[in-house]
Amino acid sequence: MNHVGRTIVAAFDSAAMAVYAYVNTGGFGHLIPDLVLWGSAAAASIAAFVVATGGPGIVGWIAIGYVLFAGLLVLERPELLLVALAIALMSVVQRPRSSLALGVLVAALAAFGWRILVVALLRAA
Repeated sequence: MNHVGRTIVAAFDSAAMAVYAYVNTGGFGHLIPDLVLWGSAAAASIAAFVVATGGPGIVGWIAIGYVLFAGLLVLERPELLLVALAIALMSVVQRPRSSLALGVLVAALAAFGWRILVVALLRAA
């Protein structure tokens, strides 16, 4: 897929996530849903920006890690739409060192890192 096609797919994923977040939360004001849904929308937007600008792929994979964190590690049941969004973004974000395995590893490590960071911030608040 060419650069324009990848950019369109990433932008669509980002917009779809924002619409999904708005439909399910009605805006802002609820801490956990905001972290899960609006955080994922922001992460998807970062990944789309990386794709559009040809930025460092590692940043996009860290953003994908946040989406995985929100989809798998926050709620008691997996949020399958978020996992599907992360998989869709994986297909368009530049791969670090042209390795899908390395990108998935970065995303998985980032997901656990986000979990540690968010839990620490919530406990401090």
